Amino acid sequence: MKNTWICLLALMVLVACRGKVKTDGPATKPSLAEAPAKPKVDWKKQSVDTILLTPTDTAFVVKNKLVDDDMGDKQKSYLINVFFAPKNWPMLSFDKAIGADITYPGDLDGDGQPELLLRPEWFSSCWSTVNLFSLKHNSWKLVKTGSMYFCSDQYPLAKRVIKTDQGYALLTDSLTDDKFIVLKKEIKF
Repeated sequence: MKNTWICLLALMVLVACRGKVKTDGPATKPSLAEAPAKPKVDWKKQSVDTILLTPTDTAFVVKNKLVDDDMGDKQKSYLINVFFAPKNWPMLSFDKAIGADITYPGDLDGDGQPELLLRPEWFSSCWSTVNLFSLKHNSWKLVKTGSMYFCSDQYPLAKRVIKTDQGYALLTDSLTDDKFIVLKKEIKF
């Protein structure tokens, strides 16, 4: 319960500390497309994980609290919602997850908008998906996905996007003849 209040307090401080820019023109309200998504948390049913994306940017993963003996069959939905502060990014929703690891590889396609890597957490196994999202027209677009064996430290999530001669590639894992192999999947935006 104490951690919940600390997370809520941290979220309120981050939202309250957003700087205001004074302009010479009249003040206007942001459009719906410019307004940041506001976290909605039912503290009886949900919890929040905090992930530091950069030294000044934070992601808040709102997830359902787990039910006793739940292995993915006790709830109607396993949806997570990710909110960002102090960035003015829209909410990112991901289904079939009980949490997430997220990293910010930067602006890979050079359009001035971010890309994010998300690895969903599930109940068991070291296998997961690795998902590359790009912010396009104020919504998150899934650009590339693949498999990831995250129990290995060889390629953690932050090292899953690499520079190639053609642009960028997503490193994914596979199992062939009982041997792990790493594949480079070209990223096309």
